[in-house]
Amino acid sequence: MADPIAITGTNGTTGAELNNKNASALDKDTFLKILVAQLKMQDPTKPTDSSQFMAQMAQFSTVEQLTNMAKTSTDAASAAKVDQSVGLLGRTVTYKGSDGVFVSGVVQHVDITAAGPTLTVNGVPGIDPTKLTQVAVA
Repeated sequence: MADPIAITGTNGTTGAELNNKNASALDKDTFLKILVAQLKMQDPTKPTDSSQFMAQMAQFSTVEQLTNMAKTSTDAASAAKVDQSVGLLGRTVTYKGSDGVFVSGVVQHVDITAAGPTLTVNGVPGIDPTKLTQVAVA
């Protein structure tokens, strides 16, 4: 685990300590903790300019929306993989078997797992749909 990020105010007080697993990627929770720490430790004689505060809030909103968009995109991609796999039911497909020989057969079943959909082809389960080399028209 990487060293935590410590946020220290101008008066020497520590406002927050963030354990950062990936120093190059900040999530919305980390961003919010940093913003709150900045507000707690601002110099009372020189408070944060309201335009700076609004800019930071706009950045937070942007981070939140990008996070939501990324999740939506991931969910849509997963749903598309399932739809495509279900569309293969009853079709004859060809894939490269574990021994390197090409195998053809009819898709009989689709299993939906956390890792994504897998196919059962002629009684052989666990075929990754991305490994198909050919799909015949039904």
